[in-house]
Amino acid sequence: MRGAPSPVVSGLRSLVVALDLSPLSDRLVARVALLPFAEGARLTLLHAVPESLPSPARRRAARDARDALEAEAEQFARTLPAHVALHCAVETGAASVEIARCAASVGAEMLVIGRGGGRALRDLFLGSTAERVLRRGRLPVLVVRLPARTPYRYPMLALDFDQAAHHALDLVLRVVPPPRPPVDVIHAYEVPYMGLRYASLADDDTREDREVSRRHEREELHAFLAAALVQAGIAPADAPAWRVHVLQGAPRTVIEKAVEKARPDLLVLGTRGHGGVANAFLGTVAGDVLREVTCDVLVVPPRRTPPEADAM
Repeated sequence: MRGAPSPVVSGLRSLVVALDLSPLSDRLVARVALLPFAEGARLTLLHAVPESLPSPARRRAARDARDALEAEAEQFARTLPAHVALHCAVETGAASVEIARCAASVGAEMLVIGRGGGRALRDLFLGSTAERVLRRGRLPVLVVRLPARTPYRYPMLALDFDQAAHHALDLVLRVVPPPRPPVDVIHAYEVPYMGLRYASLADDDTREDREVSRRHEREELHAFLAAALVQAGIAPADAPAWRVHVLQGAPRTVIEKAVEKARPDLLVLGTRGHGGVANAFLGTVAGDVLREVTCDVLVVPPRRTPPEADAM
């Protein structure tokens, strides 16, 4: 069992929700209203006014944005628990910079952004604010694509045994509250040298290697899930039913096929490295999957380092 810090499961405590004030903002607000919040939680609605606007227009835009956010917040407050404090913030500058700055100032633990429309995510993310937020933020980012009518009912967790694994599992348990639906857990593995063919290796040998690898990965995954629930203090009645799928193949291909087949409303996946998803759009699994799938996606980096070591 590969060691990692114990996850601590509770409601969400501090979120920054970036709104572009388009009609899609209503979809974003509807999803956030269905998330579980801890006692004393803080929710910040943020809009960034482009700095490229001429000064007089920028001031008018900021005033209009504040009026719109306050109207949104008034409606939003009716759907939120009383223990959630709702704040509005209008900043001027590049959206990705202001979102990251706001998140740092309020101690946000997750960012929420929305994307929609008729184009594929591949087109929407290339050069978009969403891409830049993911590169810069070093925080979990929930990308909302689907209309929200109920809490998440069909979550899927793409899990690897890396630095982000415990954090991703923690977030699944936090954004999907009890009574939790079954969670599809996808784990992709690759058998070394399986793409090579040697005359002295019989088909029975390669089949046995595949089965041994699959059995080992499955046992380790079940042990990981069981230990994580114990460490998090999740009672059996509150634990989700894990539907484990251990599949041989490249992670990107396995995850995309699993999403296409199961049609989840939420995909949670971790990303490697200390820099969040700094290279996600340069070909990593997280970036590739995010561009292709059409459900909501929660991208989870490894847990953050202390602020003094995490300065940007």
